[in-house]
Amino acid sequence: MADTALPATATATANKATAEEILDTFPELRDVADDTLRETVVEIWQEVLNESGWQSVGDVPKHPYKVPASVKLVEHTRSTTQMAVAVAEVVERVQGIPFDRDLLIAAANLHDVSKLLEFEPSEKGGRASRFGHLIQHGFYGAHKMWNKGLPLEMVHNVIVHTATSKYVPQTWEAVIVHYVDMLDSSALNLLHGVPATIKD
Repeated sequence: MADTALPATATATANKATAEEILDTFPELRDVADDTLRETVVEIWQEVLNESGWQSVGDVPKHPYKVPASVKLVEHTRSTTQMAVAVAEVVERVQGIPFDRDLLIAAANLHDVSKLLEFEPSEKGGRASRFGHLIQHGFYGAHKMWNKGLPLEMVHNVIVHTATSKYVPQTWEAVIVHYVDMLDSSALNLLHGVPATIKD
């Protein structure tokens, strides 16, 4: 990967993972009712995996210099997605506030897809890449979503899920993903003796 350019989009024939393998890795995506949206989310995972140095999504650490590399991105993504839906369902049931289930699942699932490029394989299981040092977290996932024609609200959700963004969530689904991502990350940090990083 050149330091001066975004990663090139790989062709479908070079996929390191099939669509079914992505769906098996992230079974929550099977709950997306819109077939086209589900297929697009899967394609984004395939493309970013192809552009990365990783051979499998399951190998990618959540954050190798905060928690052990044995803590994987897949489990964090699945936990965040499941918590997002659970929170939305409770609030809808108790407070009557509706939510877009497909948008929420897709955005929660893609919120950290850029980590496949932000981290690269190493002998210790992963390290920050030059891409990760230079490109704001969340940007590349949002870029891929924008190029695929996904809704503006979904792109917004991925951009604002992180405290590194200057913007704050402006949709209900984005608020949910922002906080459940922080919740899961803080739980993992505390488990591994790292201070929680809870911010407004």
